[in-house]
Amino acid sequence: MYRILFNKRNIVALVILVVVFSLGTYGIRQQMHQQYNHDSQSLIHASTKGYQKFLNYYYKSYDRVLETLDYEWNGADNIDTGLRGNMETILEMDSTIVAVGAMLHNQLWEIHEDSLEVPLPDMRSLLQPEDRDGRQSIVLKERYLFVGGDYVRNDSQYARGIIIDLYRLHEKFIRDNIYTSVYQVVINQFQQCIYHPEIEKVGKHYPLPDYLFNNETYNYEQFDTLHLAQSDYLQMPVYIEYSSMPFRGNEWIVLSVSPGFEVKDMIVKQERTMVLLFLFFLSTLLGILMFGILHWKREFLLRSSAEQENLNLLLKHEKQKSETISVKLELLRSGLNSHFMFNSLGTVKALLSKDDEIARKMLSNLSHLYRYQLRTEGEQMVTLRDELGFTQTYVDVINLRMNSSIRLEINNLSDYFESKVLPVSLQLLVENCIKHNIATEKDPLVITIKVTEGRIFVINELRPKVALVETNGKGLNNLNIRYTLITQKECTFKKENGQFIASIPVLN
Repeated sequence: MYRILFNKRNIVALVILVVVFSLGTYGIRQQMHQQYNHDSQSLIHASTKGYQKFLNYYYKSYDRVLETLDYEWNGADNIDTGLRGNMETILEMDSTIVAVGAMLHNQLWEIHEDSLEVPLPDMRSLLQPEDRDGRQSIVLKERYLFVGGDYVRNDSQYARGIIIDLYRLHEKFIRDNIYTSVYQVVINQFQQCIYHPEIEKVGKHYPLPDYLFNNETYNYEQFDTLHLAQSDYLQMPVYIEYSSMPFRGNEWIVLSVSPGFEVKDMIVKQERTMVLLFLFFLSTLLGILMFGILHWKREFLLRSSAEQENLNLLLKHEKQKSETISVKLELLRSGLNSHFMFNSLGTVKALLSKDDEIARKMLSNLSHLYRYQLRTEGEQMVTLRDELGFTQTYVDVINLRMNSSIRLEINNLSDYFESKVLPVSLQLLVENCIKHNIATEKDPLVITIKVTEGRIFVINELRPKVALVETNGKGLNNLNIRYTLITQKECTFKKENGQFIASIPVLN
């Protein structure tokens, strides 16, 4: 009884069952982690949106300041007195604004604070249209933010603007304790830092990651999603969410940074319950297993003989299948060789009647082609380097007859030269491009060969010949069958956007 219960097979079966239960428990645990991660990220997203609304409102206040200057220009009887009084009020109400200016017909009204650590930029030059170059906001001297614009009334262009001390703005945010669980970074259209919790970075260039851009424009697919990164400021993993904020006709970027949540600390009790359930089911399983082993052992010997007989039949079947595949491969290889041979001989025949020197060069190239075929005969795979050289020689032969009407463009293949492909596979795809498309010396047929995502692509523009080429699709069909039999991977052939695109797998 002891030997029956605790022999090698029974112990292996028990271990397998325990592993299966463990993997199942682990899978449930991972699902819980993913759910909690999703919920926590939703909370983070909602929180950052709230802070984003605050930023929009706060920076809009500077728009309202400029609007008050417009109001004074519209309604005051004495523009000089009204403007200066309004400017003084602006400086008193908002400590972050250190200078206010307005200019009409080269007359400048300006009020600014004195005794600043960094001298203020010249307001007159900032309000000149030719100097401002349409920019409504820009950081100057790595300290000040100029915000301005034009207001047109009765055909008179009235320029006005304010200068904001970014260091004071930083102090205001810190003093008001605006941020709790999130901190934000504001960057203008020139990637200049408007606000950062580290004051040393304010006013400086703040590089953004490459994935935020697509052809020098913003990649909006990366906006409003959470990106996991390492914060140098917090020295911990964080979630970063990028969002767009319009300001004075420009597009600013806001980085909302939140600490990463430790999900495992949130679900400790649930995991303990899962462990207890797992132990309960495991104990029950062991009891059932012990009871079932006795019956299973009695039937084992009877099944063993039947299984051995089935195994012998299966091995015989696999051997026959392997022999059948070998025969099919030989037939397919023979079809490819004949196809290529007839095309080559036709080319030589055409050249002998025109130019003996070109014919001799072609015969030299053909000797290389057939030497390659003889060398690879019987081989299932060759290196991409050898196959590419074979294909290039084939194109040289075609160009001798067709006056350089074929041009190969080979992209990013050097990293894959030692990878494997089937013999004559690449050449067959190039030959198919030439056979079915118009190519002339003035307008050569461009055939692109490149590797993408583990596949070799051969691409050409669809320029079908007026007279249909007689073909039975044997070459491409045979190539696909060869790849399927040898690698269990298929070739693809499709027409898309005016191109014929063929691909074969790259083999290691």
